Amino acid sequence: MNIVIMGPKGAGKSTVGQRFAERAGLPWLETDRLIEDLDACRRGGERRSCRDIFRTDGEQVFRELEKEAAARATETDYTIIITGGGLMMDPESRSRLRGNALLVWIDADDAVLWARVTRGGLPPWLEGPDGAARFAAQCAHRREVLRPFADIVLYAEDRDPDALAAELEELVSRELSLRQGSPNTWGDIIRVTTFGESHGPAIGAVLDGIRPGVPISEEDIQRELDRRRPGQSKVVTQRRESDTVRILSGIYEGKTTGAPIAMVIFNEDQRSRNYDNLKDLFRPGHGDFTFYAKYGHRDHRGGGRQSGRETACRVAAGAVAMKMLRAMGVSIVGHAIEVAGIRAKRFVREFIEQNPVRCADPDVAPLMEQAILDARSDRDSVGGIIQLEIEGLPPGLGDPVFAKLDARLASAIMTIGAIKAVEIGDGFAITRMRGSEANDPMKNGRFVSNHHGGILGGISSGAPVILRAAVKPTASIAKKQRTIDLNGDNVDVEVLGRHDPCIVPRAVPVIEHMTALVLLDAMEIQARLNPQWAEQYHYPPEF
Repeated sequence: MNIVIMGPKGAGKSTVGQRFAERAGLPWLETDRLIEDLDACRRGGERRSCRDIFRTDGEQVFRELEKEAAARATETDYTIIITGGGLMMDPESRSRLRGNALLVWIDADDAVLWARVTRGGLPPWLEGPDGAARFAAQCAHRREVLRPFADIVLYAEDRDPDALAAELEELVSRELSLRQGSPNTWGDIIRVTTFGESHGPAIGAVLDGIRPGVPISEEDIQRELDRRRPGQSKVVTQRRESDTVRILSGIYEGKTTGAPIAMVIFNEDQRSRNYDNLKDLFRPGHGDFTFYAKYGHRDHRGGGRQSGRETACRVAAGAVAMKMLRAMGVSIVGHAIEVAGIRAKRFVREFIEQNPVRCADPDVAPLMEQAILDARSDRDSVGGIIQLEIEGLPPGLGDPVFAKLDARLASAIMTIGAIKAVEIGDGFAITRMRGSEANDPMKNGRFVSNHHGGILGGISSGAPVILRAAVKPTASIAKKQRTIDLNGDNVDVEVLGRHDPCIVPRAVPVIEHMTALVLLDAMEIQARLNPQWAEQYHYPPEF
């Protein structure tokens, strides 16, 4: 992670940034210096200031140097990057520097800024009688565009730089502490925040870190949401929701802009009265008790924030990641391999979306479907196992030791409600093998077998990634069960309402799209760590 310090010219970014870097014990760099270095390299060592470059070569040449400097700056890690507002106004450069970074905006009153800017003479772009007015207009425009991206805003005025650096250190510490435990945001560079409750007005997601220029439409996202939508068959909940997505920001003329992509899905078929009898008691198998123990307050209607309805937000965000991965030839396919103890034996890929349980075995799918319907008739539910297969994934993704690709995948998938276990490759079965059986030999540049499931040492090997997730039976069942109320008294409960008798069919697209977010995030990390990798595997993809 980098810390990017930006702001209008004259705000004191360089002085405060360097003092802060000293306090934090981190290296620092200025994009202005990078621009001057790049210019000097082109001119055989002759060094010029940014002012001279702009005045002599013109704005177009200068802006190209800014873009190259931004690209160079993103190759760093744990560095204080000090940059100007002009560079950050470019969407491509801004997107590069925002990835896996904390953004600081330093500002001051226009009069203070003007006095500082003109102290050494007028910059070439402010020459003329209306220079002060143009400078004020420029500052106002950059505040309007860039300040909303800032994680921290610091007002410098005429304060002591050391005091400002100390204040910035405290603000950065607070922000990093919040990020460590953000319960509704996932990801490092590709970050998604979901919001909303099952019976609230709407649910949605804000997806950040996506590069500009990716073609995406509401139809692209809707196509994926429709696969998760309730009410599609007898084996899922009969709640009637169209799950119609509306894009609020981040897309212009059919392409991503680099800004956060905000998406909203309005709830249409809530029946909160079905939950009136649950307000003062805890449903068995749910997070009711633990939410109440943690917060002392909860939304009992449909589970509120803990409802599986939240997963629609993940599919919406993951649809963008999925489109980028498909453009690279990466395929992510999930399917039910077990429901109610009934195990699939065959794999016919094209059959997955042709049956309501999303099983790839034409012989077994009807048996799974009947088992789900039988459980519903008995006012009960069943669980199962989903297998995920990722093909076309290049080697090199994942970071030892604590950010291994298998650890990232397992962690992300375990955030999905009802997932109780994740295994990679042969998983627990590999414990019953000998090393000579478990090891995957290599021949002619490829793995002969794939017991490791496409990940070795926490890094993708290029072989297909195989993952299985255990899905527990739906907790909401109409059978009478024992529980306690808010006072701790013993009571009986029957959970009425419209619930999935088996979560497996609709969990398949959720797991697929959560996986897509993990993989795209890993690619962004790897592209910054090793630009040669990105060039070799053509990342980001061209559209």
